[in-house]
Amino acid sequence: MTLMQAVLIGIIYFLAISTLSGGVGFFTFNKPLVAGFFVGLILGDPCKGTEIGAAVNLLYIGNMSTGGTLPSDMTLAAILAATLGINSGISTEAVITLAVPVGILGTLLWVGRLTIDTIFVQVAAQMIKKGKGAYLWIVNVLLPQTLLFAVSAIPLIIMVYWGMEYVERVINYLGNTFLNAITIVGGMLPAVGLAMTLKSVFRGRAKVYFLIGFLLIQYFSLNTISIGIVAAIFAVLVYQNSEQKAIAIQPIKPEEKVSDKKILSKKDLIRSCFIWEVQAQACYNYQNMQGLGFAHAMVPIMKKLYGINSDEFKHNLLKHMEFFNVAPQFAAMIPGIVVALEEKKALGNDQITDESIVAVKTSLMGPISGIGDTVIQGVLVPLLLSVFVGVSMNGNVAGPILYGIIITAIMLAINYYSFMFGYTKGSTAILRFLQGGLINRVVDAAMIMGCTVIGGLVAQYVNLRSGVQINVSDDIFDLQTQLFDAVLPGILPLILTLLCYKCINKGISINRILLGILVIGVFGSISGILV
Repeated sequence: MTLMQAVLIGIIYFLAISTLSGGVGFFTFNKPLVAGFFVGLILGDPCKGTEIGAAVNLLYIGNMSTGGTLPSDMTLAAILAATLGINSGISTEAVITLAVPVGILGTLLWVGRLTIDTIFVQVAAQMIKKGKGAYLWIVNVLLPQTLLFAVSAIPLIIMVYWGMEYVERVINYLGNTFLNAITIVGGMLPAVGLAMTLKSVFRGRAKVYFLIGFLLIQYFSLNTISIGIVAAIFAVLVYQNSEQKAIAIQPIKPEEKVSDKKILSKKDLIRSCFIWEVQAQACYNYQNMQGLGFAHAMVPIMKKLYGINSDEFKHNLLKHMEFFNVAPQFAAMIPGIVVALEEKKALGNDQITDESIVAVKTSLMGPISGIGDTVIQGVLVPLLLSVFVGVSMNGNVAGPILYGIIITAIMLAINYYSFMFGYTKGSTAILRFLQGGLINRVVDAAMIMGCTVIGGLVAQYVNLRSGVQINVSDDIFDLQTQLFDAVLPGILPLILTLLCYKCINKGISINRILLGILVIGVFGSISGILV
């Protein structure tokens, strides 16, 4: 590996965790499927990188980062797995097992980052008070992102450039017994990721479709694309035949009155929308989460409404630095509403006060963010990943490329139209939209589709086989072929996935489940129970 290749890999990691371009980077570079592809591209083997990235993504396919939490650094795991797999030639299952602990350790960087970023919140408040609010980009983007690059990309560059050689030496020293054990563990690990995804979609009548997807693979040998088509047909049928179920949300008061007068231009709105989309979480922190990003998105609005040197400019930026945390894309309607209210307030509408704006902002934060996380992180992204991970498991680079293009277009569209919907329609229309039940119908249909696809993925990519053979009257009874396969082909992977799902539902931590699989896999390999 050259130093330039190591630097490029470090940049990929930075782009994945920087939370810049939240609707793009977080859903593209941050996903192992895409990160693995780019690492492979840099190292000259994009097909192998894609294969490893897809395999790692199966483990983390149901990974959700909500409320400022990060269960595991899946990007770091994928990057190191792809680098090691390409450079050393170790099997995909083996490098996955080796990368998982690193992903867990990567969460320390996330916690440290959100802690240190609180410093920039204090600096931003002082800047606004001193009349320098127009330069919030320095403390919201430049400084925290520079610090993040220093503590993330640079150590990774050092690790992949100088450290991989020593890792390879250790693995070679441990020999085939070690490699066989971690290969068995690697085949079992996708059950955890698929179980995590099931937690979001395995409900009601959707459960039976999980089994249908599993059986379609086992008995009809359909590929992932075929399963996706069948799942989409199921989803359409369910959507057409489902009833609307309203969401109970408390009304927001006071109601704002619509005015035809405008101060803000389309250019002002697009600029604010763009800042929110790209930089809402650039200085994500434990003090006010996205508060600084929200204030930053309001800079062009307040500049146009009041002028950059006015007391109102300072006052309103400080007001919007209060705690705020939402699913950025779907919840872009909230800053859109706030922009509309601020404009009406500047036009002299006495019914709209600072308190009412904050009340609307706070009241919508919970329900809209909850729906956004469920629809986007719980259903949409895992569903797309399920399809394209399946396409990519044999190293097909079309998988990460198509996924990246599609998810980028979707996220940018959701952010833009959500923001503009909030600005033009206001909170009253949004509440009617949420209470109409359309979202529930879409979510129900998506759950059907998700369960079908995940069932197929379990059948294809969770590997667990018994190696037990029993001598019976001068004959050998093979437990795997003569019992398990006779009852239901793939029954052991199915049972393992459902057991992982049950453990997750009981609140058992993912780390403990992973540790349990590691122990079972190693013991099973050494004893010959598993092969």
